Amino acid sequence: MPSDPQPPSAERIEHLQRRRTRLAFTQGLFFLIWQANFFSMNEDSGRTVDHVKVAAYILWSIILLAFIGTGGGWIQPRAVRVILNDESTIAHRRQATTLGFWAAIGAALGCYVLSLFEPVTAREVIHAVLSLGIATAVLNFAFLERRAQADA
Repeated sequence: MPSDPQPPSAERIEHLQRRRTRLAFTQGLFFLIWQANFFSMNEDSGRTVDHVKVAAYILWSIILLAFIGTGGGWIQPRAVRVILNDESTIAHRRQATTLGFWAAIGAALGCYVLSLFEPVTAREVIHAVLSLGIATAVLNFAFLERRAQADA
């Protein structure tokens, strides 16, 4: 009968937590910076490269939403994911998600006000709301985790 695998060491868990924090920060920052690509897109263009950009944006958005919703670590064994998603991490994800929600609402309100003075397409509004909400949530999670790691 195979024996149970050894639980990961405290050093290994700390390493994975720091790696997750760095990943969240860089992915959130790159996601936000990458939005500049969309300023050059013409909504009516039909160019293949624009369709690829939109598809990549949607996929990246889904992955970041899944990350902030679950805590990531999908390739890690379940026991490791449970340890990584401790009470403070769950609280940080909840707080980050709340801030992301308010950022999305703020973006929607800003687009609504802008539409009073200038035409705004549905795609532009959706893009602004999703981008600001997701980037805010992921970056806030990274900052909360980094602060907790510095205090430890």
